[in-house]
Order: sequence, then structure tokens, then C-alpha cells
Amino acid sequence: MTWTQFTQQPRASELLYHSLRNDRLAHAYLLTGPKGAGKKQMALHLAKSLFCPEREADACGACITCRRIEGGNHPDVMFITPDGASIKIDQIRALQKEMAMRAVESHHKVYIIEHVEKMTTQAANSLLKFLEEPPAGVLALLLTEHSHAILPTILSRCQIVQFSPLSAEAIAGELRRDGVLAGMAQVASHITTNVEEAKVLSQSESFAQLRNLVIQLIQECKQRNSSALFTIHDMLQKSDKIKEELPLFLDLLILWLRDILYVQVGRHAHLINSDQQDVLQGQALVWTKAELLHGIDLVMETKNRIERNANVQLALERLVLQIQEG
Repeated sequence: MTWTQFTQQPRASELLYHSLRNDRLAHAYLLTGPKGAGKKQMALHLAKSLFCPEREADACGACITCRRIEGGNHPDVMFITPDGASIKIDQIRALQKEMAMRAVESHHKVYIIEHVEKMTTQAANSLLKFLEEPPAGVLALLLTEHSHAILPTILSRCQIVQFSPLSAEAIAGELRRDGVLAGMAQVASHITTNVEEAKVLSQSESFAQLRNLVIQLIQECKQRNSSALFTIHDMLQKSDKIKEELPLFLDLLILWLRDILYVQVGRHAHLINSDQQDVLQGQALVWTKAELLHGIDLVMETKNRIERNANVQLALERLVLQIQEG
């Protein structure tokens, strides 16, 4: 990978690349953005670009130096991750000791701290002193998803590089390249902005089962009998993980109702469940636009009620009955 291939984070990659090429790197960067946005990948690439003997201000990714950095085996690149629930002061002290030593293979040393917001107060204060008086040639790359949880004094000593959430199209494309069926890739990419989570979702059997359950439930809601209530009862009885999966189930339900609405207004190019167009076409004939919009509101309300610890079975049964009432 080269800098030009970070197409999903053009601002961040251009900032770091031009700073490196013009020899104007700051001593510390805070890479902040949602999970799965590519912060660690870009931090690694910056470290490789400093040391790679094959390319100037970039990294080939193939030489022994790049491979050692990728594998965490380069003597001048140090990684720190939380030890249990937090990053402890002993880890920061070890970092300071290591960074104070002369670089082995060049005049640069790099340290990358993941989840920097998880530092204990003592560790944060210790790192702050280190950031205030950095040794020559040392580059700090701090990674976080929660910059608001970091001490303002640390923020003020870093150049902040903001990462944007990946687009659904970008995530779906990566899933398809990994062999995920286009339909499942499309749905998973609209559930999460995290590529890794999307991969796990799209390849899990329960994800496909939940989507089938959504399709069945929407069909039964129009039958005006007790089938939908029985489906809810069976779902709660058969799966041990259903309480964990309920937010996902309700999100899938919203996306499905939205797709029926999109079929009705002719926005077929924007369907998320695009691999189920025949089913959507059939259901679009028996739902009105008002019912669909009301149904989406009810699902969102149910999701909020469950998040506030409402009884799950009662909340879902209430949802079904209200949808059937229209």
C-alpha cells in the first residue's frame, strides 16, 4: 500500500504524506475517528514510510523493514495497547525508557499507542511530561475513538488528525472483494461503519437468519392473525443470544420497511436489500406509505424502550400489534 491508496481518508493521508515529504512532521499526532476507519493502518504506514529503504516518504510494504514493522518486530517502533482494561503507568515508563535509548537502525524512533483514552490518570500525566519534552527524532502516534476522553493538556500537545467513518459503498466493496455475497455485503455495510464488524456480521449464520426473520415478520404482520406474535415468541424462545441481537434485528427491520417504501416510490437503485427485490415488490403492494412510515417510527420507539430496560417480549408484541393496527 502507498499513500495514494488511502482513498477513504484523503485528508488524513495527504496531511501526513506532505508533512513527511517536506520534513515537517510534528513530534506527536492524535489519530481520532470511529472504529474501523483505518487509524492503525495509517499509523503503521507512516512508521514504515519513515524507515522504508525502497521508497522516499512512502513505504513499499514488501521489504524486510516494512514487514518487520507490520509484524511488530522492528527495534525502533514500539506498540502499546491496554493491559487489561487500561494503559498503566508502568507501560508508559517502559516506553519512556525505550524512547530515551539511541535508535538502532536510523535516527528515528516511533511509538504507537492504541486506545490512548484508556490511560490511567498516572499514565496520562506521565505521558504528558514526555510529550512536553520529546527526545529528538521520536514520533508519537496516539490512536483513539474518543478524543473527548483525553486530557486537554495532552490534546494541546498533539496535532489532531480526524478520520471520517467509511462510506457504506466502501465497506460493501471491501466485503465483496473478500468473497461476501453482494446482497449480504450491502446490508452489513449499512448496519455498521466498522469494516471488521461488517465482515463478521456478513459471514455469520445468525445475521442471515435475522434478516429472514424480518422478512417473515413483515409478511405475517399483514395477515391480521396471530402468526406474527407466534414468530416473536419463537424467536425469543429459540435463541440464547436474542437479547444481544435485538438492536441488530430492529435495525434490519427499519432497513426492510425503508426498502418497501423505496420500491413504492421507484427508488430501486437505492435499495439496501437489493438481492430481495421480488419479495420487496410483493410486499410493496400490500403496504401503504403511511403504514410504512408509521412502522419505522414504531420500530425506533421500540428500540428506545428496550434500551431503557422495557420488557423485551412485551415491547415486541406491542410493536407487532401497533403495526397491524396501522
